[in-house]
Parts: sequence; C-alpha cells; structure tokens
Amino acid sequence: MARTVEDIEHLELENLSDEQLRTLQSRIREIINQRVQSRIDEFRLMAREAGFEMTLSRIGEGQGRRGRPRIERQSSQDQRRGPLPPLYRNPENPAETWSGRGIPPRWLREQMEKTGKPKEDFLIVRQESREPAA
Repeated sequence: MARTVEDIEHLELENLSDEQLRTLQSRIREIINQRVQSRIDEFRLMAREAGFEMTLSRIGEGQGRRGRPRIERQSSQDQRRGPLPPLYRNPENPAETWSGRGIPPRWLREQMEKTGKPKEDFLIVRQESREPAA
C-alpha cells in the first residue's frame, strides 16, 4: 500500500544514523532509476510502434545530431585572435594603420589612387633591419 505525503512527513529521519540515511538514499536512487528506465522502455516501444527509433544519451555525453561525436565548443571569447600588428601606415597620418587583413582601408585606396604607388610602398619598415614588418 502506498504511503501518503502525511505518512512520509511523520518519519523521523533525524533519528536515523548516517549509515541508515545513506542506505535509504541509495534505495531511493535505485527506485527512481528503475522508474525512469521503465518509462524510457515504454517510450521506446511507443516510438517503435509508430515507426521511429529512439536513441538517448546523457546530457553532455554521447553523440550529437546525425551520429557525429560531440565536441566541446570554445566560447567565442577563446576563439578570437588578438589584434595583429600593423603592416601598413598612412604617410600623411601615421595614426592610420592597417594589419593587411580584410578589405584595405579607405586611406590606403585613396593614397594608391592619388600617388599611383602599389600598397607595398606603404609597408611599415622596421628601423633596425630596414625590412618590412612581418
């Protein structure tokens, strides 16, 4: 016969020893796991009867969609690269620089049109070696 909530509330759990509480906790965990497994089996049977196959895995484990193994994704903060050192500098305004990645800035395009020089002429030259910065 099932106990009511009132019956359970009258249990004097405080009077049980630590070992008795652990045993009770373990037994409760077993019963809950059995009930969950029973429900999962019931859902699998219902899915099969409807023409579906059901696959379950614990959250954070197993495979992702389409059978591919899950990979832990890094946050976008971890994937971002730090700023690149500038490779090109505007001779008219040394504060304007470009790393050489992406679309060339407007100042570079305008300087190339105005002077007719290739972009390599705007490379920043290191003082110690007199070679373009890498």
